[in-house]
Amino acid sequence: MRAIIRQILVLSILAAIPALISAYIHRDLFQTPPLAPDETTWEQTAAWQRAAATRILLIDARDDNAYAAAHAPGALPLNEAHWERQLPAVIEALGAAADTRIVVYCDDTLCGASRAVAVRLRRELGHTDIFVLKGGWRSR
Repeated sequence: MRAIIRQILVLSILAAIPALISAYIHRDLFQTPPLAPDETTWEQTAAWQRAAATRILLIDARDDNAYAAAHAPGALPLNEAHWERQLPAVIEALGAAADTRIVVYCDDTLCGASRAVAVRLRRELGHTDIFVLKGGWRSR
């Protein structure tokens, strides 16, 4: 019985050595990729909200059904399908405050709606302090 346990231990160690070497060589794969200049995280958004000088406006770029089911507290809906109907509420929420930072989110990393809405907001409103939430709604 000891011989079997010893063989299992030796085989486990022999298998672990190449695995550890591979993990060391490919260690970059295990790190979170850096944020793009126009991306943010929930943690950074929360830090901005705690800062007294920064006002945050959350924009939910998902479809109306997803927004109705659940959304971040205080988030306004704005999606491409209902842009003309939803944009006035965003403009009103922005008001005259130039120090408002906009954070746009959708479902997850694979969802491109938040990026599309952010680009369109920059183009149509000329507001440049707009960020896309990395990982989206599900990254909370």
